[in-house]
Amino acid sequence: MTALSRRAVVTLVLAIVAVVGAASATVAVSRTPEATVGERSESSATRSVYGPSTVSIVPGDSAAVIGRRLLSSEAVGSQSRFELLALLLGWEGRLEPGTYSFEAGLTTFEILRRIHFGEISPLRVVIPEGLRVEQVTERLAQAGVIDAADFAAALEAAVDSTVAGTLAAKRPGGVSLEGYLFPSAYSFPLGATAEDALRLMLLRFDDSLTPELRQQISDSGRSLHEILTIASIIEREVVENAERVTVSAVIWNRLAAGMPLQMDSTVQYAVGNAGDWWTPELSAEDLAVESAYNTYYVGGLPPSPIASPGLASIEAAANPARVPYLFFFARGDGTHAFAVTFEEHQANVERYRGESE
Repeated sequence: MTALSRRAVVTLVLAIVAVVGAASATVAVSRTPEATVGERSESSATRSVYGPSTVSIVPGDSAAVIGRRLLSSEAVGSQSRFELLALLLGWEGRLEPGTYSFEAGLTTFEILRRIHFGEISPLRVVIPEGLRVEQVTERLAQAGVIDAADFAAALEAAVDSTVAGTLAAKRPGGVSLEGYLFPSAYSFPLGATAEDALRLMLLRFDDSLTPELRQQISDSGRSLHEILTIASIIEREVVENAERVTVSAVIWNRLAAGMPLQMDSTVQYAVGNAGDWWTPELSAEDLAVESAYNTYYVGGLPPSPIASPGLASIEAAANPARVPYLFFFARGDGTHAFAVTFEEHQANVERYRGESE
């Protein structure tokens, strides 16, 4: 018999053992109050649903150790079934460490799959770049992570215990946490409070800023808050990744020249409201709105970021391209035409506005 044939036979035998073991375990539970090895003892009203539970797995834990821990926390009803399934799937040596939250009613396979792929919580939410805090709140609430009103209150309060020790604690007094809720994929623990969720996002922001990037920000001559504000404008203005450093240069150049930034994105932030957070077409009335975020009339940077920028935009904000551009205009295809003088800019406006109409 070849090695391959022997493996096939062994696999078949193990599968049969698994089925028989599962059946015998059920019989044992119904006939005796004492648990068989690796099984959970049940009362006369036999449990069919396990969980919710939380289980911690550390590097080096074997499938047997994990199975025993799952059984002890009542995440599963059979340690041996978990071990055997991990063996059959070839996952016994590929189980990811972490603190896992399991809701009630999961099968042993579903729990094993989550541990194999490192899915520590069913509350998984992706926060994309460029959202404002209200949109982040909406996404978290829709995913069942938190109550929207509670999260809004946590943002408003931003209590020391939530912000302490994070980079957000160093922001200027009186400004919101806009821009500090780092866009990323999150797994929130079951039962997380609004403060828990907020602190997790703030810490993710801190972890994402490498020592090299922090040094670049320090070398830029502007504060982290200012760089984050520039980055948020870049995030809202740019579609093509290659243009981030060029748009960053326009912002830096206009600030150095004492020119108003005149960025549509900041006005969109000022006039945005539920259901229309980023109005695509600004009216004359919008452009005349009285707001510290209306950079058509207010000089310098707005008082805070206007959205959550991604890492690429933060890097671009700290490292603008060395170009003399002071203007840019959307071509209508996701890219921009850049100009040094107002006359060049007007020519671009006439050309590309005409093509888009």
